[in-house]
Amino acid sequence: MDTIEKTMREAEGILQAWKPTRITFGEGSVHKVGEVVKKYSDRVLVVIGKGSVKNSGVLDKITGLLEKSSIQYDVCGGVEPNPSKETVYRIVYHLLAKSFPCLLAVGGGSVMDAAKAAGILATVKEGELDDYFGVGMVSKKIKKIMNLIVLPTTSGTGSEFTKFSVITDTVLHVKKVILDMAIVPAEAIVDPELTYSCGPHVSLVAGLDTMTHLIEGYLNTVDENADPEANTRALVGLGLLFEGLPRVVKYGKDKEARRMMSLASTLGGSVLFFKQAGGPHLNSFSWCDVMDHGEACAVMLPYYSAYYAPVVKEKLKTLAQILGVRDSGHIARDFAGGLLDFYKSLNFPSTLKAYERFSEDLIDKAIRDASQNRMKLEAMPRPVPADKSQEVLRTIIEGAYQGSIEEIVKL
Repeated sequence: MDTIEKTMREAEGILQAWKPTRITFGEGSVHKVGEVVKKYSDRVLVVIGKGSVKNSGVLDKITGLLEKSSIQYDVCGGVEPNPSKETVYRIVYHLLAKSFPCLLAVGGGSVMDAAKAAGILATVKEGELDDYFGVGMVSKKIKKIMNLIVLPTTSGTGSEFTKFSVITDTVLHVKKVILDMAIVPAEAIVDPELTYSCGPHVSLVAGLDTMTHLIEGYLNTVDENADPEANTRALVGLGLLFEGLPRVVKYGKDKEARRMMSLASTLGGSVLFFKQAGGPHLNSFSWCDVMDHGEACAVMLPYYSAYYAPVVKEKLKTLAQILGVRDSGHIARDFAGGLLDFYKSLNFPSTLKAYERFSEDLIDKAIRDASQNRMKLEAMPRPVPADKSQEVLRTIIEGAYQGSIEEIVKL
């Protein structure tokens, strides 16, 4: 048995033992959707995105399987990337108008996040969505939202396992986070076959999102004692990702690599179940109009890692070794350089200024927006003090704009 096959088997064993969300994993597991939904109800609202699930034939397959299991359903489509509060309210309307007791989210992280948020309001039936942003606000009202089954069609967010929902406030032009055990999906069906139709760009940005989850979760020290196995899961996932991501970007029909990425993505969700992401995710919330979430997180990761370096040296050494970087005695430069070399192999930009739509005023926006998500500043391995947040964030983001860590390592 080769190393990758062994790692995949280890990953599958981890998922089979996972408790918070029941998981059905493997090629062809979509065919169990009727059986899974039937455990909870014979009536379900299916939530989808803007069309890829329809165009690929996945929606027809799923609705056919629901009909075969005598499950009544409606379809609520049109969930956009970076879902808005308005979209969440539209899903809630569909849920309440016909008293659906169950949700089936089919799509990427945006669809799953929107379904989680809609499940809150449709279950609690009081208040506004703004009342539930933050940590543990849902659990003050209910123990669990209505049963939510999720079927991811990309290998990126790991939202099938997480207690996060990220929703965009279109008035403030910033993403906001709900973090609560009450919104964790009841069940997930993870079928790598559903990712085969993803094109190179979607495969890349989703994979970079997974990479950031695994690395940010691994580097997190604030939640270090929440789960002793989280770091192990992160390293298993990264072993699969660094092998699998270049392969799916180059050749989307590489079935083994697709399986690796599905496993890595779900492992990323299992890591973030206990350990929060930090700076890269914080900034991505501000730039959703000019780049994909996975791009924003990944482009910032080397530069935040340079800021974190004084407190996570040994962890960065481990990651640098996985990337095949020789130890020069300067771990911030070693890891950042190794990660940037990996990006180069993917033809992924390594600086903010490489994005045509990114303007320098977005640096100011990210610094202002940080006040809307204080928990991200506090969740960094090297937390950013409130009184120094403008100085620290500006140095890191300007470093990412220019492509240099030299000023960052002086912080």
